Amino acid sequence: MLIEDSMPVRAALRAALEAASYTVLEAPNGEDGLTMISKADLLMLDLGLPGISGFDVLESLRRNSAMPVIVLSGQEEVDAKIRALDLGADDYVTKPFDAGELLARVRAALRRAQESAAKNGTTIVTIGPFVIDSLTGDTRRDDRPVRLSPMEARFVKMLAQKSGQPVGTKQLTITLWGNDNAEMRQALRVLARKVRCKLEKDPDAPRFLLTEPRLGYRLINPEGAVTA
Repeated sequence: MLIEDSMPVRAALRAALEAASYTVLEAPNGEDGLTMISKADLLMLDLGLPGISGFDVLESLRRNSAMPVIVLSGQEEVDAKIRALDLGADDYVTKPFDAGELLARVRAALRRAQESAAKNGTTIVTIGPFVIDSLTGDTRRDDRPVRLSPMEARFVKMLAQKSGQPVGTKQLTITLWGNDNAEMRQALRVLARKVRCKLEKDPDAPRFLLTEPRLGYRLINPEGAVTA
């Protein structure tokens, strides 16, 4: 599903996607796109739309759908990227973009969605030596439980659900505490530090729980890490 108000951009994207054997639905605005989106497997979304904005479309979609979303935008500001990620975007591509790179991102997003669906309800995520239940946040290392507080487990759960991808600071603070302000962001930094002290050999040089400056946090499986 492509929601983009520029006809030339839509035409170019349609040509590239159809050449790669994708079926493309398209809409010039968010209102029309939302009426068609249930037929799609992935959304490519422009932010600067007439009528309701791309941010509004993303927020509406995330109320009831985990469909992968790749944001396409001429807005290079980091704040726009942060807001899109906070609202649940899976990837963000700034215009102008290379068609080959964009197709690679589409394949990656669809592959992640298919792998998730193939688990058939399995909630286990492996990050290096850790086995995490992304439904509860329960974490084990070498089949021994890592003792996390309820809040620490909720934090780990949110990161495990988007393993390898950043989770925005605003999304984390609102979900964990119901508010996003300077106090809550400081509380999040303290929480991340506590979790690092339990997961990392050296909390000051983390390998698994990384900070994405101005974006948020993510769990990764670093190259060479021993998997469970």
